[in-house]
Amino acid sequence: MSLYRSFLLATFISLSVHVYAEDCLNNLPQSIRSTVEQDNWTILQPQDLADNDLKHWKVNHPGECPGIASGDFYPKGKPAFLVALIQRDRTQASDQRNLLEKLTLIYLKKDQPVTEVIVSPTQVDAPFVVWKLRPGHYMGIDGTKASISRDSFIYERPAGSAKQFYYDGIRLKSFVISR
Repeated sequence: MSLYRSFLLATFISLSVHVYAEDCLNNLPQSIRSTVEQDNWTILQPQDLADNDLKHWKVNHPGECPGIASGDFYPKGKPAFLVALIQRDRTQASDQRNLLEKLTLIYLKKDQPVTEVIVSPTQVDAPFVVWKLRPGHYMGIDGTKASISRDSFIYERPAGSAKQFYYDGIRLKSFVISR
C-alpha cells in the first residue's frame, strides 16, 4: 500500500471515530454535559475502550454510548442521565493504569442540573460502561431477587464484572449480576 493510501485510510478511521464520538454525545443536553465535564473529567466514549471491550460493547449495545444512559432512574419519576466520567493522569496520557472513573446521576430540577455521585472516583485498569434495563424482575448471581418498577442500570466492565443498580422507592440499591 502506498504512503498516500495509508495516510487516507488513517485519516478516514480518525474521522469516523471522531464523528461516532460526537454522535454518542448528541442526545445529552449541553447543560448536563457542561456540568459534568469539569476538572479534567470527560464523558466515557467508544475510543476510550480497549479493543476487546469496544468489540463486546458494539455487539451487545449497537448505537449506544458507553458513558451515557438515560431513563426513569430517579425516584421522583424525573427523566435522568447516568454519566460515566473518566480522568486520566495527564503526565502519562496513554497509560491506562492511571485512569480514574466515577459514575454520576444527573436530573433537571427547575431547569438546573442536579448531580449525585453513584460510584465514587475509583482507579481502574480499564473503563466500566453504563447501560439501561427496563422495569422487570431480576436476579443477582448470589440469589438476590428484585422486582423493579422503574428503569435500572448496569455498570460493568465489558466481558467482566457487572452490578445492577435501582431505586427501591426510597434509596439506591444494587446487586452483582456477573463476576
